[in-house]
Amino acid sequence: MGERFDGRLRAVSPFAWPGLLSRISEIDEFKGWWLGRFRTAPATLGRLVKKVVVQSANSSIRVEWSGVPRHPSGSRPAPKPSTPGELRPSPAAAYAQLLKEVFDGYRGMPLSAELVLRLHANLMGHSSKGAAQGGAWRAGPDRSLLFPLRAVESITLRPSEPEKIPSEMEALIRWANARLGSREFHPLMVTAGFLLEFLAIRPFAEGNGRMSRLLTNLLLLRRGYAYMPYASLEKAVEERKAEYYLALRKSQSSMCLQRPDMTPWLTAFLDALRAQARELRTFLEGTPPESRLSGNQAAVMGLFERHGVVTNRLVAGTLNLPRETSKQVLNRLVALNLLERIGAGRATRYRRAD
Repeated sequence: MGERFDGRLRAVSPFAWPGLLSRISEIDEFKGWWLGRFRTAPATLGRLVKKVVVQSANSSIRVEWSGVPRHPSGSRPAPKPSTPGELRPSPAAAYAQLLKEVFDGYRGMPLSAELVLRLHANLMGHSSKGAAQGGAWRAGPDRSLLFPLRAVESITLRPSEPEKIPSEMEALIRWANARLGSREFHPLMVTAGFLLEFLAIRPFAEGNGRMSRLLTNLLLLRRGYAYMPYASLEKAVEERKAEYYLALRKSQSSMCLQRPDMTPWLTAFLDALRAQARELRTFLEGTPPESRLSGNQAAVMGLFERHGVVTNRLVAGTLNLPRETSKQVLNRLVALNLLERIGAGRATRYRRAD
């Protein structure tokens, strides 16, 4: 089976490679920029992770196979909008918890069938119905209405039979680990190939899309794409969900042909990663890095870790600075949008800017 997976990557048309390599180069250039950048304040990054976890959880619920009609009417009810920073009901909360677990502990989470089953059990544990299905491979026919049963193309898109799922998942995981640990294929290509097959197998009764996005974050973090927690990949997918899932469907329909065509899926997958990297770079380039702050400015920012809100008097006394100097430092940090001024005159206080 590994040879079949390799064959799909080797069968990519030579005419497609310039576009694919351009996307891979941009993503990897950002990866290198991230590792060698001026360091942004840890507190800024901490707040960014919290924002991304909530944003990703809500996006991952909204994007669930909604790029292609699932209902007879050709549409599905739009989810109720959530207020900024607020998680929607428990499926999103479960996803957020697992995503944070991946962000924090990916180094100790090698890809395995046991890990995939454990993540799925936790993902589906928010309801009694989900808990009954969670942590086990699909035992019955796939109930998705994504592929009409009488459509001609649905034959090539039909998910794996339940009895084949354990062996197929073991083979897929074994292939991904072997290829991600070698230099034969680029890790972005291997990850895309893994996801294409995972979503074709549809190993779970529910939650396959959410699991695919969790595993994407895990695999890329383990391959050195350390910026994943700071911009939402799920949001990038949601913003282009129709193109994303139509490309997936098109590539899946050719998987068993003599000359499979992964180009639509590879392009859509890399486009989402490129959009994620661009969004994060735009944000960071507008945020003064920690190493560009003066000694006094960095020391003032450090006071917020202990006090939350500071005053000119507190800064001058703690850092042994003249009151006028500490005021100048605080005003500069306000101008850099790192601090926010509250009140006026003797009652003036400063807190971190959002």
